[in-house]
Amino acid sequence: MIKVNFEIDDETQSFNVPEQWDEVTVGQFMELVELQNISKEEKNPLNTVMKMTTILTGIPLDIIEMVPVEQFHLIQDTLKYSKEDVNIDKKESVTIGDEIFYIKNDFNSLTMGETITIETLVKDAGDNIMSVFDKMLCVFLRKKTKKGNLESFKSVFIQDRSEMFRGLSIESVYAIMIFFSNGVTTSEGTTKTSLETKK
Repeated sequence: MIKVNFEIDDETQSFNVPEQWDEVTVGQFMELVELQNISKEEKNPLNTVMKMTTILTGIPLDIIEMVPVEQFHLIQDTLKYSKEDVNIDKKESVTIGDEIFYIKNDFNSLTMGETITIETLVKDAGDNIMSVFDKMLCVFLRKKTKKGNLESFKSVFIQDRSEMFRGLSIESVYAIMIFFSNGVTTSEGTTKTSLETKK
């Protein structure tokens, strides 16, 4: 993350610019995918680049419009990684504050709650699985019980945890997105594919 300063109307404003995918959150990545989907009809691609910059840096669009072209190009140089694929960092767990969430990667046996939640989310997402990715993470990421087992899935996790998971690094959970992008179906409570077998 690097800091950039703008002098706008005699006032200095500072913003952080992520230098790699590891510094981009799930929420930001979801917004980028949505932007990509709605900008196909955009007549001027530069408008899309400006909006993308706002998503990744938090710099308001009206501020970007006042930034000198040379400085904007420097920001784009820093964001050039966004034209590349996200690294797949196969983690066993992610940490949020003082809580550890472990990745459930065996879907050979699903509960009824997991089955209906996955099928509903996939149906709602249509061709854009990223539109429900924060909710999907609520199925995949679990705490462990005192005996070291993954906690049972509860539908309330969607409401309680999806916003928190939007703050995770996209790189830390991108393998999960790839898993579902490759297509998953559930039948009689069983998903025949496991994260462990997906490349």
